[in-house]
Amino acid sequence: MSSPDRPLLADLKAELSGLKADLGEMLQLRWELARLEIQADLANIKRLVFMWGAAAVTALTALPLLATCVADALDGRLGIARRGWLLIFGLTLLCTAAICVYFGRLWIRRRFVGLKQSLEELREDLEWVKEGMRDKG
Repeated sequence: MSSPDRPLLADLKAELSGLKADLGEMLQLRWELARLEIQADLANIKRLVFMWGAAAVTALTALPLLATCVADALDGRLGIARRGWLLIFGLTLLCTAAICVYFGRLWIRRRFVGLKQSLEELREDLEWVKEGMRDKG
C-alpha cells in the first residue's frame, strides 16, 4: 500500500505523465516515419517521371522514322510519291498534336482550381475584419 504521507493520486499523476511522454514520443516517431516514407515516395516519383520522359522522347523520335518507312513502302501507291506520303503523315501528326493541345487546354481550364478556395476564404476573412472595424469605429 501507499504511505500515509503521499497524496492519494500521486501514482496516477506519475502514470499519466509517463503516458503523456510515451504518447509524445510515439507521435514523434510516427511523424518521422511518415516523413521518411514521403521522401522515399517522392524520390521514386522523380525516377518514374524521368523514365517516362525518356520513353516519350524515344517514342517521339521513333514516330517520324516509322512514318518515313511507311512512306517508302507506299511510294507510288495510289499515285502518290514518297514526298506526298511524308507530307500526309507529317500533317496528320501535326493536326493530332494541335487537337491534343486544344483539348488539353479545355480540360485544364475546366478542372484547374489553383487557389480559388483559398482566395475565397481570404476574401471572406477580409469582409469579416472590415465589418468588425466598422462596428468598433
